[in-house]
Amino acid sequence: MAVRRSVLVALALYQSYMGLAETSGNPTHYGDPKTGCEADEQAVRVQGLAGDFCSPKCSSSGSCPSDVPTGDTATPMCALRTTTGDKYCALRCQADSDCGTGACQKIMGIGLCTYTASTLISTVPAVTAKVDVSTNPTHYGDPKTGCEADEQAVRVQGLAGDFCSPKC
Repeated sequence: MAVRRSVLVALALYQSYMGLAETSGNPTHYGDPKTGCEADEQAVRVQGLAGDFCSPKCSSSGSCPSDVPTGDTATPMCALRTTTGDKYCALRCQADSDCGTGACQKIMGIGLCTYTASTLISTVPAVTAKVDVSTNPTHYGDPKTGCEADEQAVRVQGLAGDFCSPKC
C-alpha cells in the first residue's frame, strides 16, 4: 500500500496578470515563468520553497507532457492538486543537476525543479493546493515514487539506476 504525502503549494495564477497567457518564450513545458509559460500551463509556487515554474495540467489518465527544458533530466509527474481537485504536473528531481538552469528544492523529501521567482509574482494572489506523491511503503524503494522521510535517492557509480537509502 502506497503512502501519500501532502505538502501545501500555491498555484500562482498570474499568467494573464503578467500578459503571458497566450504567448510563450519557453519552447517546452516546465520552463521559467519569467519568460512565459506554454498556453496550457500555469505558473506555480510551492509554499515553503523559493522559486516557481510553469506547470501543465495532468491528462485524465494522470500523465504529463514529456518535453522538458534543455539540460533537464528530472522526471515529469502528476504531483500537484488544487483545492478544487485540478491536477498539475511538476518535474521531480533528486539534485540540482537534474534541473538544468533551475534548482532542485526539496520539501518533505520531495524534490521539485524551480526557478528564481520574480518579485512581481509575490504581489499576485495565489490559490492553495496540495502536492500528492505516492511514496514507497518501505525503505530501499524506487526514487521515482518517492523516498521515505529518512532516505535519500542514491546512485552507485558503475551501476545503472538508483534507489532510496536511509543513512547508516
